[in-house]
Amino acid sequence: MRALTSLVLSLFLPITILGGTFFAVMNPHAIPQSVFPIMPALPFVFAFSGGAMAWQFKRSRAVFLLLLIALCCWFITLYLPNMSSTGMRLRLAYGLSALLLPVNLVIFANSEDRGVLTLWGSISFAFIAIQSAMVASMLAPPQQSGIISWLQGVALSLDRVDILPAWASNWTFLPQSVLILAGSVLLVLALFVISNRGKRDSLYVTLITSCIAVLAAYHYVAVPNASALFFSAAALIVTLSLFQDSYFMAYVDELTDLPSRRALNADFKKLGRKYALAMVDIDHFKKFNDTYGHDIGDDVLRMVAGHLSRVSGGGKAYRYGGEEFTIVFPKGIAKEVQSHLDELRQRIATTDFHIRSGKRAPKKRNARKGSVNVTISIGVAERTDGAQSPMEVVKQADRALYKAKGAGRNIVKLAAAPRNRSKDSSSRKRNTR
Repeated sequence: MRALTSLVLSLFLPITILGGTFFAVMNPHAIPQSVFPIMPALPFVFAFSGGAMAWQFKRSRAVFLLLLIALCCWFITLYLPNMSSTGMRLRLAYGLSALLLPVNLVIFANSEDRGVLTLWGSISFAFIAIQSAMVASMLAPPQQSGIISWLQGVALSLDRVDILPAWASNWTFLPQSVLILAGSVLLVLALFVISNRGKRDSLYVTLITSCIAVLAAYHYVAVPNASALFFSAAALIVTLSLFQDSYFMAYVDELTDLPSRRALNADFKKLGRKYALAMVDIDHFKKFNDTYGHDIGDDVLRMVAGHLSRVSGGGKAYRYGGEEFTIVFPKGIAKEVQSHLDELRQRIATTDFHIRSGKRAPKKRNARKGSVNVTISIGVAERTDGAQSPMEVVKQADRALYKAKGAGRNIVKLAAAPRNRSKDSSSRKRNTR
């Protein structure tokens, strides 16, 4: 459920932007007349402002992707219309530039953010410059020999690829080689998304939707302002993905994929006058780490987090820090949620945790390999007159957690009800009379 929610969130904005752009192209009367004069400049505004933010956020792949979008936009909307070359040379340049886009997507999908003003950044700039030179060479006069003539021959062969049936390519200017390569790349990226490859989902969604937007810009090249709109959509999708990634970095724990401590503090402000909190701690986790190593310890954290994310009773789990977690029941009271927490505790205790092969060998010789059992201890508290703020309730739950540890672990303990502040105040007044 958590993975599905993350996927839906990562798909919502890109698909909305793409759908809105297609609607605007199909219904140009819906666009205000005041927008038309600035429309050719919009892709460059979005691309360069997004590139500046990506640079600031240390997202070098986004910088280069936006640079490619800006170059494609300049080539399609400003450069090609003013060329006096023959139709075949224009078609070769058009087809080759569209063909190189999926190649770059494959590279971006399998690389990491390694900086812009670095060796890797210099190589990336050089790679983009080489591609630009290759496209420009298509517009040069035909030569009898040399690298340009060879490149033009390769581009001509790609343009003449005729594998698909006529109906599959008659609807667009894009050559079949572009349709086949782009379709294959998009299919592979879509399979990665569907198979839930984890934290890279947003990257694949961004690459898929921005690629579709750029290909649409190439397809609608003969429609006034359509290419500029689709290039704007592509740049906007990449830019908005930066904010989405920044949100997940700030509010989602990278290891367990649970909401982080910062998200917990933010959600504390939304709580009403009735709620319960549970503090959860993995029993003997330090000993487990010392015995099996931190890699296995990380697997334990992920396993426990997976169970916590499915807690019943309307609870929501957060990673508090280290091996500690917090579960918030926004409408619950301690006694009511105890049964849900006990069911959670039993489920984890009876789950066999298999130490995966290929991990580092246990540090201790007598450490048991194969499968082990992991247990948790839980302390529960609720909001009362004596503990009104969430942090006060957390402290109460933490005290109950340590009582559970002291009572033998692998149990759920309710916090003792704190004394009512108003009653304490009245007692003190009576005692002073």
